[in-house]
Amino acid sequence: MFRRRNMRRQRGSALVVSLIVLTGLVTLGSLTVLAVQGGISAAGHDRHRATALFAAESGAAAAMDYLRRNVDTTTKWSAFVEPNNVSPQSPVDIFGNRALPGTPENLFSSDVRAWYEVEILNNLDDDGYATGDDNDGRVIVRSTGHGPNGTVAQVEWQVGVQVTGAGGRPCPGYGQKGMAEDGAGRNDCLTNIVATDVATYSPGGGP
Repeated sequence: MFRRRNMRRQRGSALVVSLIVLTGLVTLGSLTVLAVQGGISAAGHDRHRATALFAAESGAAAAMDYLRRNVDTTTKWSAFVEPNNVSPQSPVDIFGNRALPGTPENLFSSDVRAWYEVEILNNLDDDGYATGDDNDGRVIVRSTGHGPNGTVAQVEWQVGVQVTGAGGRPCPGYGQKGMAEDGAGRNDCLTNIVATDVATYSPGGGP
C-alpha cells in the first residue's frame, strides 16, 4: 500500500510538471506569434509610408515640370500664387494632380493605391507676398502623397527660375554634385550640346 501511494504521488507530480511545461510552451508560442505579426505589420506600414513619400515626390516633380513650361518673362509665376497664400492654387493641368487611383490620369498602377495633390505657394520673403505677386521668381511646391491604408507624406520644395531662354522659358542646366547656386554650371540655352562638348563648372558661382 505504501508503494502504491508513492506511485500515485509520483504520477501526480509528473502531471503537474507536464502542465507547467505545456503552459510555458503555449505562452512562448503565443508570444512568438505576436512578435511575428507585429513585425509583419510594421513592415507593411513602412512600405505604405514609403509609397506615400514616393507619390509626394512624384507630384513635386510633375509640378516642377509644369512650372518650367508656364513661366512668364515679366510676371514669372504670379499667375499661380494667391495673396498671403490664403487659398493656394492646385492647378489641374499638373499631370496626375488629384487623380485618384484607377483613373486614367493617375500615374501609378491601380494595385499601388497611391495618388498626390499639389499646391503652389509664394515664399514668405517675396515682397509681393501680400498682393499675390511673384516678384523674386521663387515659389514653394507643396506636394501631399497618399498611400495605402490612409498613409500620408508631404514634401515642400522651393524652386527658382532664371528666365533667359527663348519664349520666356527657363534654361535647364546640368552639373556635378555640390553645385551650390542657381545658374552655376552649363547654360543649355547657349548652344546645342554634343558628345565632344566640354564645360567648366564653378560651384559657388566663382570665376
